[in-house]
Amino acid sequence: MIIRFRRALLLLAAIALAVLACRHLSALGADWSVAVHRLAGLGWGRLLLLGAVWMLGLWVHTLVLTASLPGLTHRRALTLNLSGSAVSNVLPLGGVAGTAMNLGMVRGWGHSGRDFARFTIVSKVSDVASKLLLPFVATCALLALNRLQPGPRAGVWLGLSAAAAVVGMLLVAALFGRARPLLRVVALAERLTPRKRGPAAPRGWTAHAEAVLAGTDELVRHRWAALTGGMSGYLLFQGLLLWLSLDAVGVHTAPPVVFGGLVVERALTLVALTPGGAGLVEAGTVAALAVLGVDPTGALAGVLLYRAFIFLAEIPVGGVATALWAIGRRVRPA
Repeated sequence: MIIRFRRALLLLAAIALAVLACRHLSALGADWSVAVHRLAGLGWGRLLLLGAVWMLGLWVHTLVLTASLPGLTHRRALTLNLSGSAVSNVLPLGGVAGTAMNLGMVRGWGHSGRDFARFTIVSKVSDVASKLLLPFVATCALLALNRLQPGPRAGVWLGLSAAAAVVGMLLVAALFGRARPLLRVVALAERLTPRKRGPAAPRGWTAHAEAVLAGTDELVRHRWAALTGGMSGYLLFQGLLLWLSLDAVGVHTAPPVVFGGLVVERALTLVALTPGGAGLVEAGTVAALAVLGVDPTGALAGVLLYRAFIFLAEIPVGGVATALWAIGRRVRPA
């Protein structure tokens, strides 16, 4: 009961923060009515092109999933991705529910629970590590191209992105079997956090981390090329989708600026307090693009269009994929 109450409070706080963030966009100069008018004027040809790029990105991402679970086909990997995202994008903190649904699918296809645990760790850590490493690359690129002026603000961004990159490198090293540095960080955090003591005390964070990472290094060492290529290709298609979305609403900007906006959008999805990070992700991405010199109203329209595919479209498409899986599961025994 207490846990549910805390989750409800957390959700309400996240929604309030998202509303405030969206209202802040008006202070930056973004006009919601003009942005919606630009979206309403889009033709079907442009929308079909954006949809094709979105689906190609999802298909490329199946390289990561099939590499994380030997024996998984690309079609089933796409079904896992879409069905899990559909649940996660509807429920608050829905990542756990999406993972539970994927577990039922994977077991139905003949894989063990241990295989699924390793699959989840490798695929999720690959995704998180990419989101942690990209901000440092983007900050350095923007500074080198004079898109981000040197100063206190740039110093803060550089420091935060460097810290995130260090964590990302620790995660990557742990996947390759070099988990000792990461375990030291986990042990330090464990010592700084009060916990229950005595014979009934649960296992510590370090022991859980060691158990989770067990057996992943051999898989990653054999399939690192597919993991790296799949994740890089997926991010490339997402960047292309964001660039085309901005171009569709009349915003023509340089690729480094689009890259900076993509990095912020990807990083903010890690803080998915609301379903899919809705509200917070859009507001943060538009603010970042505005700081980089993009017209706030155009940035708002482009980001809303981009998120319509990345976030909203995954709900009905993922629902259809889940329904087809459920129907196939019932028909097959008969």
